[in-house]
Amino acid sequence: MHFYIDSKELTEGVLSVIKALPVRTAMPILEGIYMEATREGVKLKSSDLMLQKECLLPATIEEEGFAIVPGKLFSEIVRKLPESIAEVTLSGKSLDIVCGRAKSSLQCVETTEEFPEMRFTGETFTVKMDHTDCRDMINQTVFATAQDDSKPILTGVLMELGEEITIVATDAFQFAKRSMPLKNPIPERTVVIPGKSMVEISRMMDETEADVELTFTKTHVCVNIKHSRLVARLLDGDYIKYRNILPKDHTTRVMIDKAELMESIDRAQLMAREGNNNIVMKFHDNKLTISANSFVGRINEEMDVQINGEDIDIAFNPRFCINVLKNIPDEKIYMDFTTSISPCVIRPAKTEGFYYLIVPVRIYSNF
Repeated sequence: MHFYIDSKELTEGVLSVIKALPVRTAMPILEGIYMEATREGVKLKSSDLMLQKECLLPATIEEEGFAIVPGKLFSEIVRKLPESIAEVTLSGKSLDIVCGRAKSSLQCVETTEEFPEMRFTGETFTVKMDHTDCRDMINQTVFATAQDDSKPILTGVLMELGEEITIVATDAFQFAKRSMPLKNPIPERTVVIPGKSMVEISRMMDETEADVELTFTKTHVCVNIKHSRLVARLLDGDYIKYRNILPKDHTTRVMIDKAELMESIDRAQLMAREGNNNIVMKFHDNKLTISANSFVGRINEEMDVQINGEDIDIAFNPRFCINVLKNIPDEKIYMDFTTSISPCVIRPAKTEGFYYLIVPVRIYSNF
């Protein structure tokens, strides 16, 4: 294998596919990036068996061939290459890279098996979306997915399809839901996509200005954008019946300035993290008092709000609050409460299609 390639394009390609490298694996081959020089260009591919990313880069091919290179080390090498044309040559089991005055050589991954290929076959259906809407809907929900495997289905994002698209994510402490009409309505279906794969789909949206297509089979989702391709395995199992746990009404509705609330919570969490990592919100007489204390001190702030209903004291993990507030586009938000131990619903005051829920923590002491 022998080819010439722009170092900047090589770096961008490697940094794109490396997102699919597994954090840990018992299969040494998966720690590598598959590199193949063909007449069409240089193909890069990596996989963790749940997510596969690949791209095709323009290059001048002198000799076709392939190699599997150590993913992390190779990515560090190409990131530090000078901006120039790189010459890449496979000599036996060694990959030589010459770029300007920089010369590197690394040993390829030895393997007796073929690099795993995630097959995308079977009957398909396609969802077409504006690339910005797709990116935003994912970013506004995926943060709420579970980060541990105690409930594997919650590490994924539920996508409900039909006349509209609804994306739902929850880790049982925070809940996020976004909805909007679909450009091409389809028969009603539901799929669960791993959170990691959704993050990568979101990142791909920055590579295009055109509408994007998400193509599904019973077991996989595929996204093609220009010279990049992503294939992800869907999660098996039924997502929780979330509609059964959403509050049906409220006894208190509060309208608050979002920016002011975020700034106050951000300051309060400085003290909260030194203690039990909770902040207390007291809604009384159209005032909100936010407080937090710890063994090193306390913090207390007051702001004007509009309260419709009963006064209430409630405590939250400030991180969950910030996660929600930074994803709401409106200047004003509604917070709906029933009791101090019931979930709080947060949504924009004007914009439709957003629904967030945060589970409070019990207040064991007065601040």
